[in-house]
Amino acid sequence: MEPMPQLESCLRLSFEARDGEQHPSGVLLASYFVRAPTRGRRRTELDPGVLFPAAVRARLGPAPDRVIALAMDPATYRSCAGPLPAIPVATREWLGQAALALGKGEGFDLMWSLLRAIAELETVAQRLLGTRTPRAVVRQVLHGVDARSLRVEPFAALLVRVLKIAQAVYGAFRQAGLPHQLAWAAVQDRLWAPHPTGARAGSGARAIGPYLPSLVQAASGNARRRLRRNAEAGRTHEHAQAFLARFATGPGAGLWPWSDAAGRLLPQGDGALSPEVAGFCFFVLLTRAGGERRAGGGPTRGLSPLFGDAGFGAGEWLPDRTDDLAVRLLAAGEDDSIPRGELLDALSVLLRATLSPAPGADGVALALQRLGVDLAQGEAEAMLDRARARLPDLLRWLEENGRDLLETD
Repeated sequence: MEPMPQLESCLRLSFEARDGEQHPSGVLLASYFVRAPTRGRRRTELDPGVLFPAAVRARLGPAPDRVIALAMDPATYRSCAGPLPAIPVATREWLGQAALALGKGEGFDLMWSLLRAIAELETVAQRLLGTRTPRAVVRQVLHGVDARSLRVEPFAALLVRVLKIAQAVYGAFRQAGLPHQLAWAAVQDRLWAPHPTGARAGSGARAIGPYLPSLVQAASGNARRRLRRNAEAGRTHEHAQAFLARFATGPGAGLWPWSDAAGRLLPQGDGALSPEVAGFCFFVLLTRAGGERRAGGGPTRGLSPLFGDAGFGAGEWLPDRTDDLAVRLLAAGEDDSIPRGELLDALSVLLRATLSPAPGADGVALALQRLGVDLAQGEAEAMLDRARARLPDLLRWLEENGRDLLETD
């Protein structure tokens, strides 16, 4: 049996933080992690029949129905008075903010015990996936993080589910008058039951095992299926690298908007285009397109004419999909030998100056100087004029060819 002393400590502190008869079950930890629905994901509540089978009910004394009802009733817990706004994707920052809210409301001893329990659960879940599980699968299962995204929603869902299961079982045994040791042993039995990974009800319609191994292994299966679908659809990290290489060795130099009078490509100041620089450029262009659509509040409102004319107002280019592709291409072109921060900053300055009708040559010249590229006096304005004529062709190429890499399912 895998020991989880941090979760044990967190449950004990949350149950002991009572306020008389109003909330006899203590603090409802899951109430600090409120999440909004996301597309295609159903969120079901715990099933008391599964959580408390006959063998467990027999250990709850003469009135098991009463103590189970108390443990499953949110009104018997003290909930978060001001939960964070519900969001569809729970980031690490969001998890930390929720824990901080717990500390402010219930005391920092409970906050730190919860943070340690979160780290402990992550470590245990990684081991449950197996040492031979590819690292990319582990990251996608636990954090939703791969080459195309920066999210942690799967781990947030796992965390909330475990907290609900643990508190319901622990609370039922404590409400029955049993000591902490027996209540914790019951939680361990529920989280580490040897069944029923993959087991289903008689109709075969639904899984009946809300236990830790089942939850993690089910997520692993979903991640593996998604990775397989991405490979079949040509959306893997290798496909993104091939996309950048094809652009850099093919039409890239001819479509590149920014160059000096001598034909050097800016902001890197070379005569040839590398896949790494192409990845940075596409990241800047795509995040700009996604940001404009998101800020505009509608499908195409607020979209710059250049992006709209190139086709980025189409339904396929929803902001979240556009941002996903931007991050995938940035990761595919990543090279530690390039000063990423300065290069990204220079590309952002060049794009803003190109899209702006107002003169912006001073900021452009300064951004290029940080990369060791000096332009002759007056050359910056001429360079921006050429860029305004070339940028539409680059945006059209990116829109037409990037569609194959979009994740639309």
